Amino acid sequence: MRVTGAVVVIAVLGGGSGADLARRFAAAGAAGLLIADLHPGVAEDLATELDRPGCPVVGVSADVHQPSDVAALVETARKHLGPIDLFAVAGPDGERIVALADLPDHLDPLAELLALVGEAISEVVPAQRRESVPAPVAPVAAAPQG
Repeated sequence: MRVTGAVVVIAVLGGGSGADLARRFAAAGAAGLLIADLHPGVAEDLATELDRPGCPVVGVSADVHQPSDVAALVETARKHLGPIDLFAVAGPDGERIVALADLPDHLDPLAELLALVGEAISEVVPAQRRESVPAPVAPVAAAPQG
């Protein structure tokens, strides 16, 4: 995967951290970074810290579980940084990086990206245990009085 000259979107999930990932991309020669975090202010503060000539950094608050937020990230990145090359998801159990060059040309790029982001999220978020919910109990008919 080529990072030098790449525009990278980093989506941080709850329990994850994009700071180390963003620093690594910047050090590897990324041309621009867009960092999205669920918590307001976190991505913006990191963007202020990392922004430099040759690698502008934009920070926004967004939830990549929402397709509309992913679409907004794509548009924001294109507007401020240019076409996206890499889309990274950072979660509590690691990172997943998707190269947009791998997307099939004949499919809707946003729909395909949404599918890949969904896959990436499932890879970097710990499996959640479902609490067992007792089956509903049928009401007991009242005994006839008499």
